[in-house]
Amino acid sequence: MQLKISTNDLAEMILENAFPENYHDISSAVTERTTHLENGLGKGTYREVFFEGIHIAYGDMRFRKETELLFESDYETVEMHFDLCGNSLMNISGRNGYAYEFSTNRHNIVYMPGIKGTICFGMSSARMLEINLVPSLFTKYLRDTETYDAFLKLIKNQSPALLGKHNMPITPAMQHIINAIIGCTKTGMYKRMFLEAKVIELLLLQLEQFATHDCNVFCSLKPADVEKMYYAKEIILKQLHNPCSLIDLARQVGTNEFTLKKGFKEVFGTTVFGMVAEVKMEQARQLLLSGEKNIAEVSELSGYKHQGHFTKAFKKKFGVPPRLYGK
Repeated sequence: MQLKISTNDLAEMILENAFPENYHDISSAVTERTTHLENGLGKGTYREVFFEGIHIAYGDMRFRKETELLFESDYETVEMHFDLCGNSLMNISGRNGYAYEFSTNRHNIVYMPGIKGTICFGMSSARMLEINLVPSLFTKYLRDTETYDAFLKLIKNQSPALLGKHNMPITPAMQHIINAIIGCTKTGMYKRMFLEAKVIELLLLQLEQFATHDCNVFCSLKPADVEKMYYAKEIILKQLHNPCSLIDLARQVGTNEFTLKKGFKEVFGTTVFGMVAEVKMEQARQLLLSGEKNIAEVSELSGYKHQGHFTKAFKKKFGVPPRLYGK
């Protein structure tokens, strides 16, 4: 099982990786490797973790210009794809050729039955998380639902496919799990257990989002409205601890309250106030982990008048009370 990446601009192969034996071995722990890339196109790293039926890859690249890469793989996979920064266009060659386009803060699930083609990066920076699952591992979670029958049929016919018609926004909850996967420092069996649990949790969030996605609402958003939603997010993050009302926020970005609420949920997968709460709670978690502030101080900074209310919200979000977090 191999993945080859090259380019017409360079004589040498950029990346040629074979999957280790433990990719199909239930008894082994994890195999890890990091590939450092530096050539005339740019530089970056490609970090990989393998264990039974799961391949996790995090790529962080800096290109000197718009770059087109040639790729070829000989393995069948279902890929949970998350574009964290940058935009890319993948063209798959062959009789069942297909084109996939991704941009910052978007995700989808892609089935690839051993393919070759090109991928073009249109920005100087590209960061992505790719989680490859053997098809049997992915399909076992969809046996009791009819929602994804069309996608399962394409897998059975070994035809390249996207689960969702649209790439969906990476929600704050997804980003929290992605950060945990990328930043995991556990080793051996504990790393495998941790990553396996996080991968399934992330897959759950993806499937739930696609199942509840209102295509008609999403398609009704104009490009200008999408830009306004990103501007609204920028304002929210700048005024996190002194948020304005929905009406004021809508006026600042040049829309109305109804369009703001509808559009923000579709673009980011959460409400305006949901994002405020998510970001504040994540900041609280980081402060508690660092030991910079005590619980009372973190509670106050998070906007809670009563520490008990903060403790309840924190436990609901992370599963443990603040006094135990990080221990």
